[in-house]
Amino acid sequence: MPKGLSYEDFPKNIRGKARQLEEKDRMIRKQDAFYKEQLSRLEERSSEFYKVTTEEYQKAAEEVESKFRRYEYHPVCADLQTKILQCYRQNTQQTLSCSALANQYMHCVNHAKQNMLEKGG
Repeated sequence: MPKGLSYEDFPKNIRGKARQLEEKDRMIRKQDAFYKEQLSRLEERSSEFYKVTTEEYQKAAEEVESKFRRYEYHPVCADLQTKILQCYRQNTQQTLSCSALANQYMHCVNHAKQNMLEKGG
């Protein structure tokens, strides 16, 4: 309201419009507060959901990882394998001369297989 004028100086219709504007302003402020509260609740729920989802994902990832661990493998009987390959290279025309080494290698491999089966791997 301009300075020096009282509320009664304005015509009734202008006073009515002013009251309507004040009422609309009050309703808008009330709605604004309501929606801010709703937004805050939604953000809080979203944050909780994200936390739970992240925890569940991590738990599931750890469970899968424990079930399907990456197995490390080490060559079995590597020394005999090297010896037999050298023997075959040196005796290309007489490979039967390497049969004793081949037999030792096969026993070594079979023994390693048996150990793996007994360990459950």
